[in-house]
Amino acid sequence: MKKTQRIIAVLLTLAMVIGLFTFTTGALESQEEWIEKNWSELVESKGSILLTPGEDNSKMNFSWQSSFKNLKAEIEIGTNQDLSDAQKLKVRSRFYLLCFEFTHEATASDLEANTTYYYRYYADKAWSEVYSFTTGTSDSTRVLMLSDGQIGRYRKGTDEEILQHDTYGWYKTLELAESKGGINFIISTGDQVEDSYSEKQYSLMESAPQLRSYPIAACVGNHEFYTSNYSAHYNNPNRKTVVPFKDPAGNGYYFLYNDVLFIVLDSNVIVPSTHRKIIKAACEAYPDAKWRVVSMHHSPYDANAAEYFASKLTRSTITPFFDEFGIDLCVSGHDHYYSRSYIVKNNKVTDDVICGDTYTNPNGTLYISISTASGCNYSGIDRDKIGAECDVWLQNEKPSYSLLDISSDTLTFTTYETDTDSVVDTVSIVKD
Repeated sequence: MKKTQRIIAVLLTLAMVIGLFTFTTGALESQEEWIEKNWSELVESKGSILLTPGEDNSKMNFSWQSSFKNLKAEIEIGTNQDLSDAQKLKVRSRFYLLCFEFTHEATASDLEANTTYYYRYYADKAWSEVYSFTTGTSDSTRVLMLSDGQIGRYRKGTDEEILQHDTYGWYKTLELAESKGGINFIISTGDQVEDSYSEKQYSLMESAPQLRSYPIAACVGNHEFYTSNYSAHYNNPNRKTVVPFKDPAGNGYYFLYNDVLFIVLDSNVIVPSTHRKIIKAACEAYPDAKWRVVSMHHSPYDANAAEYFASKLTRSTITPFFDEFGIDLCVSGHDHYYSRSYIVKNNKVTDDVICGDTYTNPNGTLYISISTASGCNYSGIDRDKIGAECDVWLQNEKPSYSLLDISSDTLTFTTYETDTDSVVDTVSIVKD
């Protein structure tokens, strides 16, 4: 009997270890299993509702589409799971000619902190299932940072196999990141899709279930700026700053979360005054924010920035305003590899010294470029041409994600690769 019990105990322990190993290596489900279980339904999907940040913690924005045959759209929200206390939100609708469909937007206001809200929406003559999101607290902020999901980018196989590869990678990265817990919202630094005009790619990107519960603040990438499809999918806050020039995709925007000001720029725009007006408007709207974080697609100081024309343009048209307005952190994508700068000001590395992995009261901006979240493709790094501003660079050809954690006096940026779900870089800024 005792021998049998010992065997059972060993088997149970082994099962737990195997389960833990499976989780921590990111092998939650193979691509083949995932495709067999989900693909036939996903490939027929016509888009899902997206949450985007409101102007501040007390608001949440929504955006969804419906067929040109069905204008009627509603959304209701409450704190009871059965929506017995639901209130209907005002819906703004417009016809979007490029995709021949309606776009609908709504905003929930006066949200309470640390509260779960339930909602459902009406489109194409049917109510959705009930979804939920939970508001954060004022103690800390955790942001999931992603880039270049770029559904439709992979270059191997048939068109359908390309979509399957990229969508699976996007799903698994979001699933792993969510398991860390505590995420308040997502920032994606551009190229959510490969082709701006493709509703199928947008639908697959939007279909990830995490996007029903976490708002996403998306940058305009170089694969999205040339049509207005981007603006039809994201109900971004504070997007109406009057600027001298903006791309067809729309305008930059900003929002406050706790004591952090987040500014999202369209780095495809090469008109300097456009960026200055948005940054200035953001800083004047929220002058008391302790931290100022910018996200945009192109990195000014990635590993090979000195060789990239786009990086040179970004340095000349945008970064001077980071110095002027005291931006603490700039997070970008586009490169499909990871890199981190020293502290930079006036286009030069400052005298700030990193101790361990921490800068204390730095006099300048930290620049980080993150790699692809889906593993759609990877770019090489020319190790003989690393820019003087670059401190860390890494290309392991693995999908990755980062977590940005901000408390009252500390900002920490931690990057994970999904094959082992292990940390590949971490850096902090402390401000007294």
